[in-house]
Amino acid sequence: MLRTYALLTRIQLLELRTWGPITVVFTTLFPIAMILGFGVIGGGVPESGFLYVVTGTAVMSLVTIGITATAQDLGEMQRKGDFQYYASLPISKASLVGAIVTVRVLSALPGLALTLVIGSTRYDTPADINPGTLVLLPLTVLALSGVGAAIGLLITDFRVVATLSQLSFIVVMFASPVLIPLHSLPDVLQWFAYALPPTYAADGFRHALAGTLDARFLLDVGVLAACAVVSLVAVGRGMRWRVT
Repeated sequence: MLRTYALLTRIQLLELRTWGPITVVFTTLFPIAMILGFGVIGGGVPESGFLYVVTGTAVMSLVTIGITATAQDLGEMQRKGDFQYYASLPISKASLVGAIVTVRVLSALPGLALTLVIGSTRYDTPADINPGTLVLLPLTVLALSGVGAAIGLLITDFRVVATLSQLSFIVVMFASPVLIPLHSLPDVLQWFAYALPPTYAADGFRHALAGTLDARFLLDVGVLAACAVVSLVAVGRGMRWRVT
């Protein structure tokens, strides 16, 4: 399993040479624009603004990878006929999705790092970079990769894949308390938000950057880990290669 994942990751890294530069530029400029475009959120309190804007921007980037990028990468593979090659190999779809996610996260790291640096400068609030922050990066993406993989694997028309993946991103983001506190959402959306991984990702990042790795942070990590396992199992067992 690990050897297969390593091989697929290497293949995706080679693919990075073609689309990587444009993607790195976009994933770097987008979070910077978000940070510079938002004013101080949280009643004018710099620390509150830092925790919500910076972590919210980071989560938005990760959700984009988990849903939109994963779906469109798989949809592009279908369009080019690459699935005929992958389906002929003794590999699992979960390994392929994991490799795609790994490379996408690596390409987004420069933008995420600049988000912390610029956000800390703008809001005059130091970020507590710790292992908890790093753990949340892959878990957040993997927790949503099942949604992206379902769109990319089950739909054959790439135009539909692109539209549906972007629509899913919008719905998930606006139904989650990523840039605002949970209590700011309407009551109905508050209950719905508890079923969405970005809710726990945003809360986990706020605790991690504030240096409060308490029981609430462990709960966030546990929920994201459970969602990641469910996503990978669903991709591996519940979806078939489309090679037509």
